[in-house]
Amino acid sequence: MKEDNIRIYLNMILGTIGTILISLGLIRYLGTESDIKDYIGAFLGFTLMLGYIDYLEKKAGISRKLTWIRALVSIVFIFISYFIYY
Repeated sequence: MKEDNIRIYLNMILGTIGTILISLGLIRYLGTESDIKDYIGAFLGFTLMLGYIDYLEKKAGISRKLTWIRALVSIVFIFISYFIYY
């Protein structure tokens, strides 16, 4: 059972890193393009992706507390990266 938890948390960490990398690429792309359709499409797609990740974490049995901690760490890292980039 402990090995399963380690595997789930490892996949959660890798998913968080992937989400952060996607958001950084999105920030860089939106910095070069200035079309409102791009902003809306990127925001909608990113929101839907995060909703699906949340759904998968519920199915995997990850606690809500850990999910919120992951989300807050991701948001803080993305905001810091945004301000460093601009």
